[in-house]
Amino acid sequence: MRKVAGLLSLSLCLGLAPHAFAASFDGRWIADLPSQGGRCDLTSVMTLVVSGDAISGEIQNPGNRHPITGKANPDGTATFAVEHRWTGTMNFRGDRFEATWNNGACDRHAEGGREPDDAQRAALAAQRKQHQTAYADLVRRAEAGDKTVDFNQLRAEAVYAKDWEFYEGKVSGLLTQASVAVKGKDCDQALSVLDQVIKLDFTMDSAHALRAECLKQTGKADQARLEDGIAKGLIHSLMDSGKGDSEKTAYVVQTYREEMDVLANRHIQIKTRETQVRGSDGRYYDVIHGISVTGGLTVEARIKDVYFDMTSFTTGRVSRRAAAQELASQLQ
Repeated sequence: MRKVAGLLSLSLCLGLAPHAFAASFDGRWIADLPSQGGRCDLTSVMTLVVSGDAISGEIQNPGNRHPITGKANPDGTATFAVEHRWTGTMNFRGDRFEATWNNGACDRHAEGGREPDDAQRAALAAQRKQHQTAYADLVRRAEAGDKTVDFNQLRAEAVYAKDWEFYEGKVSGLLTQASVAVKGKDCDQALSVLDQVIKLDFTMDSAHALRAECLKQTGKADQARLEDGIAKGLIHSLMDSGKGDSEKTAYVVQTYREEMDVLANRHIQIKTRETQVRGSDGRYYDVIHGISVTGGLTVEARIKDVYFDMTSFTTGRVSRRAAAQELASQLQ
């Protein structure tokens, strides 16, 4: 069974004062649902209100909403239904929760926490602006060829960027278009698409590498070297961030795409994955159980567990939602 923990506590993760929560689970809760491909190729948000043993809420998909009703037990377990027809189970623990159900097309799993109050939301929005300023400055320096840029910091700040896509659906499709154009020797088209990719996600090293290749082909050697330097700075930052053998040596990543980059570079094939597991240090980790596909290894040596620190992913996701809610409240 997949071991999954919920979002990192807002109070612990973001340096805010902790709530003195009562034993009940009354209050508002919220969770993100990533795209799962196929008939569940969409990102969604689950919002809940718990009052006594009654659960109400909805799942917000792009273009539609589905109501939720359920019943909570004193021990934090709960049962619920979506649209009064798809049933599932929940588990509330302290300031986080998880929910599992089947929507008729696929199994879905939500991981969430208590929704921030007005004061927390305002603080998160203000912090987000500061991070965005730092990120913009690092991008500007990298584009100018500043060799002192800290690519670890750049990747960490990227989760606060306005256009950041946590599940990377759009940028992945654009990158595929650019790769096809490069292979077809259509660098004009490739560079146009890569401009869009890098605007959405400056930390995508493969986009900078493709850009360098096309700039070199079109005789722009200086710009090609600059892009190649950015690509190498990003990938070295990722690969040097840890060894992945334990929580203490986990690779520090911001996206699932970076996890795939690490595994590809280490020639490890995924067997199973545990996502956002709460570590002993309070941080959140993905754990990949895989097999090394390099030759000449015994069966024991081929089995690999690789740890990824995904804390920035969770904090950035909470920050983005809080900023959107704060803006909406100001427009009311």
